[in-house]
Amino acid sequence: MTYIVAHRGWSGAAPENTIAAFKLALTEPGIACIEFDVHLSKDGIPVVIHDHTLDRTTNGTGFVQSLTYEELQSLDAGSWFAPQFSNEKIPSLEEVLQLTKGRCKLAVELKKALHMYEGIEQKVIDLILRYDMKDQVVLSSFDHESMKKVNEIDPAFTTGLIFLGKPTLLVEQLQYTGAKSVSIHHAYVTMELMEQMNAHGIDIGVWTVDDPAALAEILHRYPEARITTNYPDRLLKLIRSDVSV
Repeated sequence: MTYIVAHRGWSGAAPENTIAAFKLALTEPGIACIEFDVHLSKDGIPVVIHDHTLDRTTNGTGFVQSLTYEELQSLDAGSWFAPQFSNEKIPSLEEVLQLTKGRCKLAVELKKALHMYEGIEQKVIDLILRYDMKDQVVLSSFDHESMKKVNEIDPAFTTGLIFLGKPTLLVEQLQYTGAKSVSIHHAYVTMELMEQMNAHGIDIGVWTVDDPAALAEILHRYPEARITTNYPDRLLKLIRSDVSV
């Protein structure tokens, strides 16, 4: 069965990485997992937003890490998408955990870059443990050293590596970092790669697939895949109509 991941919440129908997008995703039982991104505020609070800067998805400017959590909470994180979402704020990770506890799997991407967000791994782990949600969460990142650090802090956490491109020595990278999950851009996935990961017991998924034709193709080739999409409704329509599976 296809495993559907709602990218940044149901972000095709509500502003990405907001409580509105997460609540909408929780209404659809066909969505197995909600994906979102975590940064740190100036005062070290884990907050949920995709970009390192505020300009695209809020009425603020500059870097997320330049503002305190209180200052981030004063921003409008929804009007850019549609006027009816003007009350949406940048959520804290704690808010999202409170909303989703016991309701849906979570794919939490840590947005490490260079020397940004020192200590983010420990802060995120501490919050997840506080809410007893370790089994509900997969931590992932493009920064693979960050995932190695998570494994060193608490190897009981499930971690994943994210790739834009077709990696070499993938099994060796997984062994080095302790990761048990891989997410590959859909343009680089192959049946050979799928079979290799399955043979090693590695969960593998593709991101981010939105075009209906591309979704149909992925479903046809990899009907058991984990698929991340901004439009879970499009994927569900294909699955439920048995067009490609």
